[in-house]
Amino acid sequence: MAKTLLTTLGTGDYTETTYFFGEQRADKTCYVAKALCQLFEIDRIILLLTEEARAKHWGRLQESLPPQVEKVAKAIPEGKTEAETWEIFDVLVDGIEPNSRLLFDITHAFRSIPLLVLLGAALLRKAKNVEIQGLYYGLYRHGQAETPIIDLTPAIRLLDWLTASDKFISTGSAVELGQLLDTVQRDFYRQQRPGKGDPRPTRLQSFGQAIRDISRSLELVRPVSLQEDLRKLQRHSTQELAEEVGQFAKPFGLLLQSIQNSYSQLALPADQKEDPRAQVQKHFQLLRWYVEKRFTTQAILLAREWVVSALCLCEGIQNYLEREARQGIEHQLGSLIPREEQLLGDLPATGSLIQHQEQLQSLPPIAAHVPDVQQLAKLWSRLSEYRNDVAHVQMKPKSLRSEVLESFVLQDLLPSLEALFPELTRLEKDPSASW
Repeated sequence: MAKTLLTTLGTGDYTETTYFFGEQRADKTCYVAKALCQLFEIDRIILLLTEEARAKHWGRLQESLPPQVEKVAKAIPEGKTEAETWEIFDVLVDGIEPNSRLLFDITHAFRSIPLLVLLGAALLRKAKNVEIQGLYYGLYRHGQAETPIIDLTPAIRLLDWLTASDKFISTGSAVELGQLLDTVQRDFYRQQRPGKGDPRPTRLQSFGQAIRDISRSLELVRPVSLQEDLRKLQRHSTQELAEEVGQFAKPFGLLLQSIQNSYSQLALPADQKEDPRAQVQKHFQLLRWYVEKRFTTQAILLAREWVVSALCLCEGIQNYLEREARQGIEHQLGSLIPREEQLLGDLPATGSLIQHQEQLQSLPPIAAHVPDVQQLAKLWSRLSEYRNDVAHVQMKPKSLRSEVLESFVLQDLLPSLEALFPELTRLEKDPSASW
């Protein structure tokens, strides 16, 4: 794929200078575009020009560029109005082919074009899978013989941090943040060879992997694995990490404490990690986290299993993960559903008190552990139906509307569980507390 330079020219009288980038120097020229073509071996150049700029510079620039470079001029308005600003943006974005390798030059950009270039670069990366290889600015000062070309590519990376931060804040997922930390450390060693004693990132990659592991466990509803992932995160959360972040991944520093606080509330204290009761209470805290983040599917899946775990503990079963124990609890819960209306609702006019008492005595043992058996039966019925509905992904003649599932999770789920299991749903630790 051709390497493309997107640049602009105004109507100024540009002065000759020798542009340089690092140790490389280009031939003397008044056009930074020519220097960039030489320094970065450009195959194609796209120039954004107003009509006035085209008349003044386009011919001279074409003559100065190597003949093998493909030259394309795109007419743009002056950007005096909002409509013209968006017209410039459209020209910028529409002129780039998917999967291109692209460099941006904003040396002679005017008005809002630098901002549009930055936003356009971010959009092109996602929408057209464009590889942004650089964003550059020629730092020319009047009368100087040599002019440095400044690499502004990190500004594009800042937009990546913005996107990843927004995803974490809105969903709790730190996968993209973890990938950025990994990229920062890899890029450092790929691009630099630090001398002996020079500071270097050594913790960003492992911390990034830790928060990615947590995010995957959260997404896939792995509450058991989550605890081990959280312990790894705790081991990585050191003062040395904070100092490294401040030096090599400064944008992440704004979120480091927030991530630690958000995830630490889901972690079991070290002295309780083998305590089944503490584990189940922490699983409920995870369920609350899913509800707060509006993870409807994960909340329904976890809530159904949490009821079984809670009743295992109520029955004195410490190994609540044991299959036969869970199946026994599920069988008892299932036996409540067909009887719900006849046993626990209003008695029929013809029913006798003796018959009703006999029916109550036939309730399964788990009924003794909740204050309202009817509420338990209704909740289990809904959880079973909703879990199955989610699992079948509408591959049946009739299925529930998304609004019904979401309303149940956001409004009814937590209050129902708190009413049925007050001791196991009580938060033992301030959710805002850190490690």
